[in-house]
Amino acid sequence: MLDFKDGVFLIVGQNGAGKSSLLEAIVFSLYGVGVRYGKRSPLDYVRSGAEYCQVKFSFLRKGKKYEVVRRVRTKDRSSEALLLVNDKIVASQRSLVDEKLKEVMEASYESFISTFFLPQGMVSSLLTATRAKINEVVFDVLFEKKKLAKIIEKVNDAFKDAQHQRDELLRRVNEMKDEIENLEQSLRATPLEVLENEIKNLDRHISLKEEELKSVERDLQIHSQIESLEKTLRSKIDERKKLLTLLEEERKISAAKSLELPYRELLHASESLKKLESNIEKLQVNSSKIQQELQRLEEEVRKASLEISQCDAVVQETQKEIERLSKIDEQCEQLVERSSNLKERKTMLQQQLHNKKQDLERVKKKVQEKEEEQRELNRELDSLNEGFEKIKSSAILWMADQIAEELQDGDRCPVCGGTYSKRSVGKLEYDLEEYKRMRETIERFKDKKTQIVIELQNLSESAKKLDEEIASLQDQLRQVETEEGQLSQKLNEIGYFPQIKKKLKELNGQLQRLLEKKSALAADLSKNEGTKQQLQLRLKELEEDLKGLIEERKEWTSRRQGIEKDLLSSLTKIGMDFETFKKYVEKELPSLSAQEKISKIDAEIGQLESQMEQLKGLVKRNKEECERTKNLLQQELQSLKIQRDQKINRRAIVKHLIERKESLLKQMEKLQGEFEEARRRSSLLSMVKDTLAAREFQSYVANVVLSEIVERANRLLDFLSDGRFSLSIDESGFVVRDGNVKRDANGLSGGEKTLVSIALAMSIAEEATGEMEAFFIDEGFSSLDSDNKSKVADALKKLERLNKVIGFVTHEPEFADYFERKLIVEKGGKLRWT
Repeated sequence: MLDFKDGVFLIVGQNGAGKSSLLEAIVFSLYGVGVRYGKRSPLDYVRSGAEYCQVKFSFLRKGKKYEVVRRVRTKDRSSEALLLVNDKIVASQRSLVDEKLKEVMEASYESFISTFFLPQGMVSSLLTATRAKINEVVFDVLFEKKKLAKIIEKVNDAFKDAQHQRDELLRRVNEMKDEIENLEQSLRATPLEVLENEIKNLDRHISLKEEELKSVERDLQIHSQIESLEKTLRSKIDERKKLLTLLEEERKISAAKSLELPYRELLHASESLKKLESNIEKLQVNSSKIQQELQRLEEEVRKASLEISQCDAVVQETQKEIERLSKIDEQCEQLVERSSNLKERKTMLQQQLHNKKQDLERVKKKVQEKEEEQRELNRELDSLNEGFEKIKSSAILWMADQIAEELQDGDRCPVCGGTYSKRSVGKLEYDLEEYKRMRETIERFKDKKTQIVIELQNLSESAKKLDEEIASLQDQLRQVETEEGQLSQKLNEIGYFPQIKKKLKELNGQLQRLLEKKSALAADLSKNEGTKQQLQLRLKELEEDLKGLIEERKEWTSRRQGIEKDLLSSLTKIGMDFETFKKYVEKELPSLSAQEKISKIDAEIGQLESQMEQLKGLVKRNKEECERTKNLLQQELQSLKIQRDQKINRRAIVKHLIERKESLLKQMEKLQGEFEEARRRSSLLSMVKDTLAAREFQSYVANVVLSEIVERANRLLDFLSDGRFSLSIDESGFVVRDGNVKRDANGLSGGEKTLVSIALAMSIAEEATGEMEAFFIDEGFSSLDSDNKSKVADALKKLERLNKVIGFVTHEPEFADYFERKLIVEKGGKLRWT
């Protein structure tokens, strides 16, 4: 895990420690390919013998946190990728992750390793690039193709909008012209003046028909009045017949009313007898219920007495059992507590023993794994030693030849210390990197082997210790089980059982319930005895009341018989039986007698006949003829009104069409003006779009940006080279001037090329401050002399003001002394800041 903070720092360490690998990992995480192996298979990054290679890189860009994880597997030769934005997964497929990161970085792989990240051996790649490549980097990184693309995109969008607006306006103008033409055709087909005249003629015909209809309706109304009078006359005649019947009815009511008083006395006597019978029946029912209740209470008193005797017997037995169990519980209390403690101790020892056995199994499994790993490592180490011995002699010979090339006749040999005698050296080709790699691999395997031996010793000691602990736990467990068995036997002899306290609690509860039941039974017994005495008193009172009511019933029966005999004698005298009498005696005589009503109806009948004769003289046509004429006139009127409504609707439509035409003419005039303005704007935007897409415009932008970069680089070069070197740019690319001499960049020495390239890279870094998040140079200073190293270091330290992550990889101790902040990279992947 490594965090880069803002500011200038060095990445230092021995050769092969992994300095360049840190920056290689950054490029690989961002683009899926690195620099060391180019765009070959990412499997090249997997260490020999490893199953996979993984890199995770987090960075901030434009206020968002990005985290990319890439993994390469050797088993299925697969390459995986994952991208998170603000801790949320946005892509989990490699192709989609590459696409998202390309949008985020806004710079191509080639531009990135030419500007913000200068890999080892490629510091001068941009200095020696072609003009086309330089322009591409300018647009991709500094001016940003995306900005120009966005501008062109916006202009294109505006142009499309203008074209769409122009076409839409033209479409609307043409639609309005077509609609106006259709309106004119409709207006010519139906003139407004013709419709006005036709509506007036229809209104005149409708008025005449309505007058004729009113005359017919008046005749029909008279016929209706005549029919109403005839109906009323028939009703009056029927009413007179009914009144004659009522006249006889009133005579019978008068006769019955003369005997109403004795009849009411008879009814009163009958009602009194009925009430007496009801009261006698109620008293008899109540008396029967009281007798039944007394029988029930006597039975309950007997049962309650029996239950109380039974409760007393069960209470005594329960109390004896409670005393016996309480003595056993008291005797065994300490023994039970000791037994419980032994059970807890036994459970704890069993769990500890189980855990220790599991730990021992895991240790034994790790020992087997480490022994297998040791055997595999020995086989690989033997194979490597065998290969190393084959190339060792060739490597020593090659190094001797390299030393010999640097020595002169008479120099002291740095190997043996003797005087060197000049000899011819053969040109031996040898892969020193392979020799170094094999030697470092053997050393790494030896270290790993030693580590495994130490781990096996530690594991053996752990296994031995676990065996001793398991034996100790087993002894303790046996002692606990023995004591537990002895306690259990003693408790059984005393009579103890585990549920004794529960049984005591149940017996105490049972005793309490029995005592409560006995108390409740005694209370109920007392209550029932009192209720029984009260019911006996009440029964005696009812018997006395019943005797008095029977005597009263005899008196009312005698009185009723005398009244009924006198009433029947009077009814015989007026010639009316008792049932007919009851029917008429309840009826009331009307306030107006039937004879008076008959006289009044006779007068009304004469008046109705006179009115009917007058109305018949007013009409000339019969009712059937009037109805036929009315129906015919109504149909004619309805037809005329429909025609008039149709004409009125058509007139409204014609008026609306005239208004619509006038409105469309005004709108079309306005739209034609808007169309001309949209056409003019579309033409203007088309010219702007063509201009932005032209190569001349892009070259002009590149020249403006490059002129600023060259000017800043020359100010830095003036300081670094004491005014010797300067930069310019032409159609072929960057041009280096050495004083007044124009020199090709590829023709510069290594130190000169590095000096100019660093000045150019720093100029680009400052120019790209707004877009740049980090800036790295890998091993670009070894070819500089001491004086230039000092100047370059001073210039690089000034980049602190950019407040960006700026790192430089070097293995030059002299160059490293100029910087305070350093990231030390040690073999084995160890990192530390100083």
